[in-house]
Amino acid sequence: MAEYGGMEPRSSIEHMASIKCLVDSHEIPTLVQMYRPLIVRCVKADDIVHHLEEVISTREKEEIIETQKQRGSTSAMDELIEMIDASAKDKKWSIFFEIIDKQGYRYISKALKGEEVSKNAYYMYKKVLMKNKMHLIEKLNPDELLPLLKSEGIIDQKDVENIQAEQANKGPMAATIVLLDRIWRKKENWFTSFLIVLINMEYSNIVEKIDPIFFEEWENKQKEMKSASKSKQTCVTETPVPITKESKPVQCSDAVECTFQETTPKYSPKVSSESYFENSDSTDFGPKLDPIELFSKESDSETVLYSRHDLHDSGNPPDANDEETNLKGNFSSESTSAKSVDNKQSPNMEGEETNLKKASQVISEENASNTSLEDEEGVLETFEERKYQTELARPAIQSKNCIIIAPTGSGKTIVAVKIIKHHLEINRQGRVKKIAFVVDKNNLADQQAKVIKRFVACRLKIVSGDSMRDEDFTDLSALLSKFDIFVITAQMLINAMDDKQLNITSFSLIIFDECHHCYGGHSFYKTLIPYHDLKQDEENEHILPQIVGFTASIGIGKAKSKGQAIDHIRTMMANLDADELVSVKENIAELADKMNSPDQSILKVPTRKVDEFGATIKALMFDTEKFLKAAEDQIEDKNGLNPPNTKGNEEYTQWLQNVLLKAVAKVTDPNLSSSLYTVRKYLEIYNEGLILYSYARACDALRVITQEIEALPRPSKSTTDLERRAKFLFENAKANLENSAADRQRSEENPLLLKLKQILLETYREESDMRGIVFVRTRLLAEIIADWMSETDDLKPIKAKKCTGAGAQITEGGMTKIELQKKKQKKTLDLFRIGDYKVIVATTIAEEGIDVKECNLVVRYNYAGNIISQIQAKGRGRADNSRFYILASEEKCVAEREWTISLKEPMMREAMEAIQEEIVVNNVTFQRKKQELQRLAKRRQEVVASNQGAKETSQGHCVIRCLKCNEYLCLSSEIRKIGSQNACISDDLKNHVFCKKSDKIIHDGKEITIGHGKFICRKCGEGLGNFGLHKEIYFPLPYIKTIKIEDDLKKGDTCKRWKEVEKKYFTPSPLTEEDLERIAGAGKLVDFD
Repeated sequence: MAEYGGMEPRSSIEHMASIKCLVDSHEIPTLVQMYRPLIVRCVKADDIVHHLEEVISTREKEEIIETQKQRGSTSAMDELIEMIDASAKDKKWSIFFEIIDKQGYRYISKALKGEEVSKNAYYMYKKVLMKNKMHLIEKLNPDELLPLLKSEGIIDQKDVENIQAEQANKGPMAATIVLLDRIWRKKENWFTSFLIVLINMEYSNIVEKIDPIFFEEWENKQKEMKSASKSKQTCVTETPVPITKESKPVQCSDAVECTFQETTPKYSPKVSSESYFENSDSTDFGPKLDPIELFSKESDSETVLYSRHDLHDSGNPPDANDEETNLKGNFSSESTSAKSVDNKQSPNMEGEETNLKKASQVISEENASNTSLEDEEGVLETFEERKYQTELARPAIQSKNCIIIAPTGSGKTIVAVKIIKHHLEINRQGRVKKIAFVVDKNNLADQQAKVIKRFVACRLKIVSGDSMRDEDFTDLSALLSKFDIFVITAQMLINAMDDKQLNITSFSLIIFDECHHCYGGHSFYKTLIPYHDLKQDEENEHILPQIVGFTASIGIGKAKSKGQAIDHIRTMMANLDADELVSVKENIAELADKMNSPDQSILKVPTRKVDEFGATIKALMFDTEKFLKAAEDQIEDKNGLNPPNTKGNEEYTQWLQNVLLKAVAKVTDPNLSSSLYTVRKYLEIYNEGLILYSYARACDALRVITQEIEALPRPSKSTTDLERRAKFLFENAKANLENSAADRQRSEENPLLLKLKQILLETYREESDMRGIVFVRTRLLAEIIADWMSETDDLKPIKAKKCTGAGAQITEGGMTKIELQKKKQKKTLDLFRIGDYKVIVATTIAEEGIDVKECNLVVRYNYAGNIISQIQAKGRGRADNSRFYILASEEKCVAEREWTISLKEPMMREAMEAIQEEIVVNNVTFQRKKQELQRLAKRRQEVVASNQGAKETSQGHCVIRCLKCNEYLCLSSEIRKIGSQNACISDDLKNHVFCKKSDKIIHDGKEITIGHGKFICRKCGEGLGNFGLHKEIYFPLPYIKTIKIEDDLKKGDTCKRWKEVEKKYFTPSPLTEEDLERIAGAGKLVDFD
C-alpha cells in the first residue's frame, strides 16, 4: 500500500461497478487505502492497538498510545495504518480486519469485505448531529440514554464505561460530548436508532429539531395506528413495541401493520429502529456508497476525496454544488423508509423530487449556508464549449506561463477549469500534479472553489482565513499529499511558505485570480518572490510551477502615455513571469455575441444651493480650530496647527491624521496634550460628518456626529478648560443643526440622492423585475443608503438591502460576526437573485465578487477609482440592455476623473496589442526586457531588506504613553506577541489604567480570545485597549491609535498600525514560558473594577 504515495490506488477492481473480495484476498490493502479516511475517523486507536501484538512491536504500540494522547485518535489511527503497512508480518491485514470486526465496527468491517456501505454513517454525524451539537450537549442526560443506546447496539459496554467515567469526573455535558463522539462509529444505521432512542426517552422536541421530516413521519404513523386501532378494535398497543428476532406476532389485519410482543428485561423502548425501518429497500437510510466513490476527511480539515477514474466509469460523480440536495435526500430517504410492509416498492423519481422539495422547506437558509464547501457532493456538471474560451486556454494548456485577459462575464473561471482539467489529466509520471488557485479575498475562495468543483473531478481544499479559523490542524505540509487543488488566499500561502510548511515548488501549477493585483507590495507579488529567487539559477527551471494569471483588465498603473502603459504591462508580465499575453483574437464575434456590455453614463450632479446645515458644521470647525493657537509656543512644527481652508474632504482628513496627530504626540505637557487631543477629535468628527453629508441626508450626518461626540469620555476633574469649551461649542449649535437638518427650506435634499432615486424609478418602470447594484465607498454609507430607500415612499416597492464586508470579528451566540455576516451576505445575494430584493447597496469590495446574471443596473455612487475598478464595476451588469451609471458630484471632480479613466481604456488596449506584437515578432527582445525587469525587482528587494534591517531598534529603548494625556503606560520591552496580537505584560500597567470587565467577545481565536472588557487611562479616561485571554491569563492589548511611542530622545510619535511600529521602532518578542511563569509568580496583570 505504501507505493501509492497518496494517490488513488490502481488495481484490477478499478473499473468494477462494486467491490466484492475475500478477506484473505490481495485486494485488502487496496480497500484499506480507499476507506482509510473513514477508518481513521471511525475507529478509535486504543480500541484495537492492544490487540495487534502479532503485527506491531511494543514500542510502536506505545507510540500510538502517546500519539492519541497528544494529537487525538485520528492521527493515531493514521500512524497505526502506516505501521501495519510497513510490517513484514504475514496476514497482517487479515488480523487487522478480524480485530475491527471483533471490536464491533460493523460497517467498517463490511467495507473491508468489499460490500457496499452507506456513506450516511459518517455523513449524518457530520452534517446533522454536529450542526446541533451544542443544543444536544445542553439538553441531553447521558445516564438515561446509555441503557437504550447499548441495547440498540449503538454503543458497547466499553463506551458506556467511558461515558459514565466522564460524567463522574466532569459532569453530564462533558459526558454528552463523549457520547456524541461514540454513537456513530459502529452501527451502520445508528442515526435512525439514535432518533428512536430519543423519542423513547421523551426527547421528541430534539428529534423535531434535528430531523423534522423523520419526526413528522413518526407522528403521522402514530396517528394512523391509533386510528386503525380504534376502527378495527385490535389488540394493538397505542405505541408499538420493539421487534426483535425473538418477537412473535400477536395479531395482524389487512388494515393494520403487524405488531409484536417481546419481554424486555429492564428497558422496553416504545419504538424500535429495527422494526420501524425493517422493510426499507436499503440496509441503511440513504443511498449506497460504491467503495471507490469515497468521501473523505483528512485530519480535522473539511474535504471531499473523489476518485478521478471513477468519475468516468460510474456516471455518478460527486457534485460540489448540491450539498443541500444531498441533505434533503438523506432526510427524505429516512422518512420514506417508514412505510407499510404491504407497500414495498422502488422509489420513483417523482416521489424523490417531492421528498426533496419537502425537505427543502425544513432546512433553513442558515443551516444550508453554514455547511462548508468541502463537504458537498453531487453530480459533475458539463459546460457549453465556447471557441473563444478554448482560444484563451490554449497557451496555458501548452504549458506556457501567461496572463489571460477576458471581459467580466465571459467565463474566465471556465477557462481556468479547462486548464485545470488538462493539467490533472496529462501524463502523471514524474512530478506530482498539485494546483494552487490563488485569490485575493476569502469570499472569492468560496466562490471559485464552488465553480471548480462543479466541473472538475478532484480533491479540493479551501485554505482561507475563514475556512481555517476553526480548524485544529492547519499545517499545510500534511495536507499537501491529500489534495489536488488548493483554493487559497494569497496571505495564507505566504504564511505557509514563511512557516516552511510548503514552498513554491510544492505546486506544479499556480493560478492567480484577478492577477492585476500582482504589483507593488500586494500579497500576490509577495507569493512569487520565492519563485523569482529560484529562477535566478537556470538549474531550477524544471522544478518551477507553471504560472497563469486571469483578469478582466490588466490596468496601466499611473501611466499617462502609451509608452508608460506598455512599461506597466511589461512589469506585470515580469512579475508573473508570463511569456504570453492572451486575449481573444480569433473568435471576437462569438465573444461579442455572448457578452452584454452595459451602456455607460457619467452623470455630473450639482451641489446643494441652500445648505445651512453644512455651513453650521464648517463654522463649528473654524471656531474649534482657534483652540489650536493655545499650543503655538510649545509646538516646533507650526504647520501642524495650520489646517486646510476647505473642510469635509480627504485633504482635511490627511492633515488631521498625518500632521496634527504627529504634532500632538510631540507635546510633553499633559494638560496641553489632553486638550489638543480632544480638539483634534472634535475636528475629526465634524470632518467625517461633512463627508458623509455630501453623500447622504443631513439627518444621517447629524446622527453620526452626535453618536461620536457622546462616545467621548465624560467630563471629569482632569478635563481641561479647552476640552470643556470644545464641548460647549457643539452643545450650543446642536439645536440649530437639528432644525436645519429637518427643514428643506434651510438645507436642501442631497442632489445625489435625488438623481439616484430618479434612476431607480425609471429602471423599475421599464422593468419591474429589475436587479440593481449601487456601489458605495463604506459600510456605513451602504447602510444609510439602504435605509433611505426603505424610508422613501416612492422607493419602498423596490426593496433594497445592504451587502457589505464583515468588519470586526465579534462573537454573537457562539458564532463570530464574520460568520454571521457571511451567512447574511449569502442570504441577501440569494434573495437578490430570485428578486425578493430588487437592489443591493454594496461596498467596493464586491466589485470583484458579485455575479448575478439578472443584474441590469449598476450605479457607482460618487467616487472615482481606476481603470480596473471601473471595468470590474461595469462588468456586474450581466443582463441584456443593462446600464452603468457613475454619479459624480461636481464638487469632488469625480466626473472629470472618471472621464479620464474612460479614455485610458483604449490606451490600455493599444499597449496590450503592442506587447502581443512584440512577443510574436521579436520574442528575444521581449524576453530580454522581461529578465531585466526581474533583475531590477530583485535588487530593489535587497535594498529594502537592507534598509529595514538598519531601522530595527533594540528592545527597551521606547516608552509607551497615552496619546491624549501623555500618561506613562509601559516600556516597549514589556510588549509581547501572542499570535498576531500585541500584549502588555507590565505589572505596573494596572496602576495607570482602570479595567472594566464585560462578557463581550470580539474574537475567539485558537491562541487568544479577545474582548472581555476594556482598559482606560486613569488620568484622562481615554479608551486604551481591550483584553486577551490566553492560558487563563488576561493580557491588556493596547490600541495603536490611542497610544504614542516615545523614543530614547524623548520624541513622541504615532503609528497607524503595529507593523509600522515594528519597522520604525521595535519588534515585540513572542510570549515565552518564562514570561508566563513570571506573571504567575507576580500575580495577575489586570485588576477589574
